[in-house]
Amino acid sequence: MDSRKRPNGRESKSTIVRISKTLNRPANGENGEKLPESSAAGLSNVGVPRSLRPIFKKAEAYVRRYFRNRIDKPEQGIIEISGERYILVRAASMSKEFFDMVASLYEDRGEEEARNVTVSFLYDIAYAIGKADAKRFFSKMSVSDPIAKLSAGPVHFAHTGWAFVKILPESNPTPDDNYYLIYDHPFSFEAHTWMKTGNRTNFSVCIMNAGYSSGWCAESFGIPLVAAEVECRAKGDERCRFIMAPPARIKEHIEKYSLRSTVKKVDYGSVDIPEFFRRKRLEDELNRHRDNLEELVQERTRTLTEINERLKTEILNRKKVKKALKKSETMLEAVFDQTFQFIGVLSLDGTVVKVNKTAMSLAKTAYDDVIGRPFWETQWWEGSRKEQHRLRAAVGRAAAGELVRFETAYSTHDDQPITIDFSLKPVRDNQGNPTLLIAEGRDITELKLAIEDIRNREIELKKQSTHLEEANIALKVILKQVEEKRKEDKENILTNINQLVLPYTKRLKERPMSSDQKALVSTVESNLGKISSPLVSRLSSNFLNLTPMEIRISHLVKEGLTNKEICDLLGLSLNTVSSHRFRIRTKLGLRNKGTNLRSYLLSLED
Repeated sequence: MDSRKRPNGRESKSTIVRISKTLNRPANGENGEKLPESSAAGLSNVGVPRSLRPIFKKAEAYVRRYFRNRIDKPEQGIIEISGERYILVRAASMSKEFFDMVASLYEDRGEEEARNVTVSFLYDIAYAIGKADAKRFFSKMSVSDPIAKLSAGPVHFAHTGWAFVKILPESNPTPDDNYYLIYDHPFSFEAHTWMKTGNRTNFSVCIMNAGYSSGWCAESFGIPLVAAEVECRAKGDERCRFIMAPPARIKEHIEKYSLRSTVKKVDYGSVDIPEFFRRKRLEDELNRHRDNLEELVQERTRTLTEINERLKTEILNRKKVKKALKKSETMLEAVFDQTFQFIGVLSLDGTVVKVNKTAMSLAKTAYDDVIGRPFWETQWWEGSRKEQHRLRAAVGRAAAGELVRFETAYSTHDDQPITIDFSLKPVRDNQGNPTLLIAEGRDITELKLAIEDIRNREIELKKQSTHLEEANIALKVILKQVEEKRKEDKENILTNINQLVLPYTKRLKERPMSSDQKALVSTVESNLGKISSPLVSRLSSNFLNLTPMEIRISHLVKEGLTNKEICDLLGLSLNTVSSHRFRIRTKLGLRNKGTNLRSYLLSLED
């Protein structure tokens, strides 16, 4: 077989092979599960094609020794296996019961939204655990070959109680875009937990199994991989079967499988690499910058306006341009080199006079190679004749006094694609005649991704608007929504503490207890007070008896929205909103008092 290149450039020889032989048919076991038959190589914890049994036999022996070295210290709360600390988690709490809990939290948003949140969380956390476990085992086993790395995963999977793994012979585990793994989990803890309830689901439930296995394999082969469960015993299928492949090809493999499978064809839609942690980092980044983002945008606009007005009065010709640039060198350097935008000064014929550091960070050449050249012939655009013609025409229109603005795609010096909002605007003298041009470009790539992510992928990002003011308004709306969500979360935390925790501590205190027990209960109440005190400073205790929906409606009333506007925003009927407002007034003690609800809510923040 021809050798294939690994991601790091080294060759992987005959261990990366095309699996072509079938597995021995397993016998039927308890509850109808099919038990794997030990192969000639002595495997008992994993099922693989015959060609891979020698490698997996070594892994099975290693992992078996690893788990035999176990120390239990319940008096210290410690389970230690081969020097590593482990924890035991009840299977139902991470499957059926977890789904039920999230469904109750998202009761007002529907079953589908609750399932989406649960699936996203379980897959992402299992994916991360799988990558971490794999990386740790590789170092312990001192292996570098991808198949050898993979071999420990299914065995470790079985010893830790997730499931037995049976890899099917049509699999093709190679470190490239042709990677394909099809495998069964005959004893999946997730499917088993759901089946014990006696109810059949209408969706695949083995989320953590898929996430963990794709995380381990991605770490083994050094390529992004994603797994999807195509058959699930919890749905009534014969088996729990998974397909794993690179994200760009997973849908293709699933569709091919559906055509030849006996199960009903399912459109799995777009499957992507887990993005939970990246989304979380983007949210944190937006929260850090939200307080000064508006001020930064206003300051940039004000500074550019000042420059524009000054250039109108000072620049009459090329000599005056140079003189004005020299006099305003300090200000221009601050604006040019500290702003996050591409800024350049051009003469009316399109010759580059000056550019800032942001612009040069995108260039593939030196500063001196740009100055004095026609803008459309510089290295920024030399790879695209279409953009060169477009810019040349734009310079001509701007020199005639027109503001020209458009969005363009660009590749940086390290070939990273970005999207730029670009504009050319004329600077006029006292007589209104154009004297020079300002070229301005803004990298809006991350802004598009962040807005799209914050809106939970429900609203597609509109194309860059023709006015910067409209973009600023959109950002203000987004920041306001983020702040409202944070307030809502704070209120929900306080509600949960007062409704789900404090009543039980109160009941404990009413029962006979020793002095030590009383001290522990008092400590719990004191700590809960410390936890909730930062939230209480921003939220009146009068809200603590309100439901989450009543709190949301209270906030909208406080913001001045009418009942009709609240109906449209929350998707409720007018009668429902009126009923909520009646219950809010009753709980706040305003019934039959003639007090304006909005005025009262505003007074609580004083």
